[in-house]
Amino acid sequence: MAKDRTALWRNIFRYTFEFVTAGFIGWCYEVATVWVMWHYFENRGILHLPIVPIYAVGAFLLLILVRKKHSPLYIFLFATIVTTIFELAASYLLEFIFHRQFWTYETWYFSILDRSSLISSAIFGILAVAYFFWLHPFSGKISGKLPVPACALLSVLAAGAIVTDLIISVHGLLSS
Repeated sequence: MAKDRTALWRNIFRYTFEFVTAGFIGWCYEVATVWVMWHYFENRGILHLPIVPIYAVGAFLLLILVRKKHSPLYIFLFATIVTTIFELAASYLLEFIFHRQFWTYETWYFSILDRSSLISSAIFGILAVAYFFWLHPFSGKISGKLPVPACALLSVLAAGAIVTDLIISVHGLLSS
């Protein structure tokens, strides 16, 4: 029973860590893109925290779909296709829920319905390779080395902060 609880907390920590890290990398990418293209800082995403959840959800979707180890080229191509479809679907879903468009690619080359771009999709493919070959193995190692109480505490604190921010942010979006 204790062994099951240990494995459970290590897995919860692993995926919480991956969610936070993928969301933070997504936030950095979004902020850097705005800075490079338009030369100003914009806090991207719907949360107050520097996390863009769609990147983490996309990473987890890929993790569910790619269960076996594959070559980086396969991961890149597969992720490029899947993230394009996911980004298109997410943009329509979020617009339906919140009655506003959160992003546009209208000024990008190779724009797809102004809701995605082949350029951004290729970048997502590169990020997916980094996820599968760096972040996912790293999170497995770190979750195996941390004491279980630390895994539990960090997971609860991170998840609590994200859920609280999500509730506040969504309430603000629905109220405006």
